[in-house]
Amino acid sequence: MTSDREEPGEAPLAEVRHLPLRRAGDELEPADTDVLEGELLSAEEYARLQRAKALERLQGYRQDVVTVARVARTVATHERTRAAGRVLLRHGTYVVAGASVVAKRAWEARSNSRYERILARLEAAGDLDRLELWEAKAEQAKQRRHDRRMDLLGAPKELAKSAAIAFGTVAGLLLVLGVVLAVHAGDAGLIVAPLGRVVDAITWTYWLVVAYFGLIAGLLTAGGLLYLWNQGRMYSTWTLPAWTDPAEPRGEVVNITPTIVAAALRDLGITPLRKAIEADPDHGARMIGMIHRRGPGAQVEITLPPQVTTQKILAVRETLAGNLDRKAHEVHIEGSPDSERVFTLWVANSGALDQNVPPSPLLDPDFGPVDIYRDRMPWGVGLKGDPVELNLLQQHFLLAGLSKQGKTAAARALVLWLGLDPSTRIRIADLKGFGDWSMFDGLAEELIEGAGDENFIATCDMLEWAVAEMQRRYDRWRAMGRKGDIDRASSQPGSGFEPLFIIVDEIQKLFTCATVHPDGGEIGGDGKKSRAARAAQALHDQARAVNIHFLEFAQNPTNRNLPVLVREGAMIRASLYVGTESIAKMALGEAAVDTGAAPHALRAGLDRGTVVLAPGESMDLPNGATHTTVRTHYISTEQAYDIADRAKALRAAAAARPAARDLLEDVLAVLGTESAVRAADVPRRLRELAPGYPAYEDLTGEALVEQLEQLGVKRGSQGGYPMVRTERVRQAVAARGQEDDLQ
Repeated sequence: MTSDREEPGEAPLAEVRHLPLRRAGDELEPADTDVLEGELLSAEEYARLQRAKALERLQGYRQDVVTVARVARTVATHERTRAAGRVLLRHGTYVVAGASVVAKRAWEARSNSRYERILARLEAAGDLDRLELWEAKAEQAKQRRHDRRMDLLGAPKELAKSAAIAFGTVAGLLLVLGVVLAVHAGDAGLIVAPLGRVVDAITWTYWLVVAYFGLIAGLLTAGGLLYLWNQGRMYSTWTLPAWTDPAEPRGEVVNITPTIVAAALRDLGITPLRKAIEADPDHGARMIGMIHRRGPGAQVEITLPPQVTTQKILAVRETLAGNLDRKAHEVHIEGSPDSERVFTLWVANSGALDQNVPPSPLLDPDFGPVDIYRDRMPWGVGLKGDPVELNLLQQHFLLAGLSKQGKTAAARALVLWLGLDPSTRIRIADLKGFGDWSMFDGLAEELIEGAGDENFIATCDMLEWAVAEMQRRYDRWRAMGRKGDIDRASSQPGSGFEPLFIIVDEIQKLFTCATVHPDGGEIGGDGKKSRAARAAQALHDQARAVNIHFLEFAQNPTNRNLPVLVREGAMIRASLYVGTESIAKMALGEAAVDTGAAPHALRAGLDRGTVVLAPGESMDLPNGATHTTVRTHYISTEQAYDIADRAKALRAAAAARPAARDLLEDVLAVLGTESAVRAADVPRRLRELAPGYPAYEDLTGEALVEQLEQLGVKRGSQGGYPMVRTERVRQAVAARGQEDDLQ
C-alpha cells in the first residue's frame, strides 16, 4: 500500500503501519493486532538514561584498552619477540657494517689511506727501512691513481669513438649477412632483415626490462643486501652489545645439580660405583665438586670411589651423555694426571657446539707479518670458547683424519700462518695434487703436486735434501763456535739457519708406494729399508735443534701407511674424525687416548674441522691435561690465495732489508780504538752502525754479553758493570778464522 504522496511505480519511503480503529460494537481479535509496549519518559529521565548508557560504553572502551595493552605487553616481552628483535638488530647491523667495509675498501682503493696507516705504524715502530719502501709504494700508487684520473678525462671521447666504430662494424656485418641472404633467396628485402631482427631483439629486451623492472630491481637489491650482510658478518670489527647475542638454548647445564650428576653416574652399569652411591648417606653428592659455568657449558670435578677408575667412565661415555640428556660429543671427560680416580666432566649446552666458529684472524687484510719466535698460530677455539694458539717453532707436527673431514683446510691454515713470517723457508709435497696447495706456488721453494712414481721420487729427494741440510747446519754451527739454540738474531733471511719447514700432505701414499729410487733402494715401506722412512726418522731425531721442522698430514694412519718410527717423532699430534679407538691411538698416542682423547667419538661429516689435539710442549693445558679439542677456523681456497699473496708481498718487502750481519765484526767496528766499553753502551752504537737491523733493535747489554759468550768472548766486568773488551773480541774473531781454515 502506498501513500497518497507517492508517485506510481516508486518504492515507499517507509513502511506505514495503520493503527486499528475501534468503533462501537467492534471486537478486535488478538491475532489481528500487533501490540506495541512502551513507556513515556520526561526529558530529564531521557537525558539521565543516555548518560548511563554513555558511561556503560565508556567502561567497555576502557576494558578494551586494558585488554589491548595487556596483549601488546605480552607480545612485546615474549621471548620469541625478543629473539626476533635480537636477530633483526644483529643481522641488520651486519648489513650496515658490510656497507662500511665495502665503503672502506672503495675509499682505500681510491686514496692513500691504507698506505698512510701502514706508514704511521712503521714510523711508530722505528722501522726506517720498511718505512722508506712503503713511502715509495705510496708514491707509486698515488701516481697510478693520477694517471687513471687523467685517462678518465679523455674517456668520453674514446668511448664515443669506440662505440661509433663498434656500431659501424656490427651494422656492416649485418648488412653483408643480409646481402648474402638476399642473393641466396633472390629477395632484395632480406638485405635489411638481419638489422630488423637485431632491432626486434633490442625492443624485446627493452620491454622485458620494463615489464619486469620491479622483479629485477628487487633481486638486485636482495643480492646487494645479502652481499653486504656477508661482508659485515665476515670482516667487520664492529662489536655488538652482548644482549644481541642469540639466546642460549634450553636445557642449560647450570640446572644440573650434584644429585643429577650422581644419578647419571649411578646408572652407568658399573656395579662398584652404583653400590658406593647407594650406600652413601648423601647419595653420592660428596663425590661431586662445585658445578660452575665454563664457556658454553658447565664443568665439575668428580672423585670416584675405590675400585672405579676414569678408564671405566671413559668406556661408557655415551651412556653418561645419555643420562645427562646430552649427545655424546657434548660431554667431555678429562683425566687427572695425579689420580686415576679423579676426572673433570664438562657438559655443553644443548646445540652449543653446532654454532659457527668465528672467522680466522688470518683473514684480516692487516694481519701480518708474524714472528714464529714471538707469536703463536691462532688455529681455532676450544670447546669452552677459549682461543687455541700453537707454538710451531722447533716442533714436528702430525695431523691425521679420515677423508672429507677438513684435514687439508686445517693443515693449510698452519702453513699459511708460517708463510706470513718472511724469515721462514717452506718446501711442500702434496701427494693428492687436487690444487689444494697451489697458492704456495712462488711462496714455497719447492712445490710437488700429485701422486705417481715421479712425485714419490721427488718427495723422497726433498726429505733426503732436508737431512743433508740438517747436517750442514750442524757442521756450520759448530764451526762458528756457537752454543745453545738458534735464536732470532741468528735465523734471519740469508743466515743459513732460517726456520725451514718440510711439509708432506697425504704422506701415507709415500710409505705405501712400491716405487724404487733411480739411485737404488725402495722409497716406501715401514722398515729401515725404506728411504723415505729413514729420512723422516732422521729429521725427527735431530732436525728441530737446527731450525728444521717436519709436518706430516695423513689419512687414517696405520702401522703400514704411517710407520711407528715416523709418527712417534712428532711433538704435536692431532686428529680429526677417525673410525676406531685403535686408529686414534696411532694418531695421538696411547697416553692421550687413555686420558680421554676421543677423535673416534666425533661425528663424521658433522664435526668437520674439529680436531682432537695432543699439543705436547707447544701449549700449556690446565690441570696437566694431555689433550684438548679444537674447532679450527675455516679458510677457503679462495681466501687462502689472498693470504698467500699477502705473504709474498711481505717477503718482497723483507728482501729489501739488509742481509744478516756479523756480530763480532760489528762490535769491533763500534769499539774502535777503545780497550773496553760498558756492555750497556754497545747496543746503542750497534743501532747507529746498522739502523733498522732487526737483531739490534731491542738488544740490551746483558743480551749482548750472552750472545758474545756463545761466540767465544769471555765476560768481563769493571766496578760491578759488565764490560766488552776489544782484545777478547779480536781473539774470538781470530779463533773463528782458524776453525774456518781447518774446515
